[in-house]
Amino acid sequence: MTTQTQETPTRELPYFPSPDTVLHENGTRVESYRRDGTEVRVSYLPPGTVLAGTSPAEARVGMVIRGELSMRVGEVSQVKRPELDVFVAPPGTGISAANTSSEETLLLEIERGKPGESYPAPDGYFLEPIESRKFVGMDVTFFLADWIELMIADIPGGGQMPYHQHSHEQIGTCLEGRYEMTVEDTSHELRCGGTYFCAPQEGHGAANPNARLARSLNIFIPPRYHRVPQRDAE
Repeated sequence: MTTQTQETPTRELPYFPSPDTVLHENGTRVESYRRDGTEVRVSYLPPGTVLAGTSPAEARVGMVIRGELSMRVGEVSQVKRPELDVFVAPPGTGISAANTSSEETLLLEIERGKPGESYPAPDGYFLEPIESRKFVGMDVTFFLADWIELMIADIPGGGQMPYHQHSHEQIGTCLEGRYEMTVEDTSHELRCGGTYFCAPQEGHGAANPNARLARSLNIFIPPRYHRVPQRDAE
């Protein structure tokens, strides 16, 4: 398929990279954000879009943000609806999908391949939420696999995540609304699809100075808030 690449300027600091945008002839638009060995990809899929089967060399994690997607990971098929489940595919796992609905689907994926890391898959490849609760004034929902934890957070108008740091890598994408994200001494307003990267021990925080609620997906590698599931001894 012929594609058209739209070049965008790259910021000097790696925390808030500008996306590389690819426009496909079938109307699909893909925005890619990268830092080190991780890519965050936001795909806008028109009705009827088919994503042909691939077996990427990297691990891939994904969530539908808006719309609906019929998906097959390995030998498991599932209809994915917004923010209800997450797929986790280790390197070399076949992945295919189709938007069979009448509306545009927005798919967020994380692709990662770093030397020395392992990316085991959960049973059945798909994760459901393990917990929803209040956290520093936000409504949050968690998904957990052996090597990665995802947290959807609603930041109310006037709400904030206090500035802090930790030993876990953190990556995040704005799902709805807009909010101010700060990493180290750099602040940037994130809107839908906008992504930040925070390496271990880099200070960071978020604030929503607007009246409207903002929604974000925050990714922790390795998991931060929950114990990694224990596998039965073989």
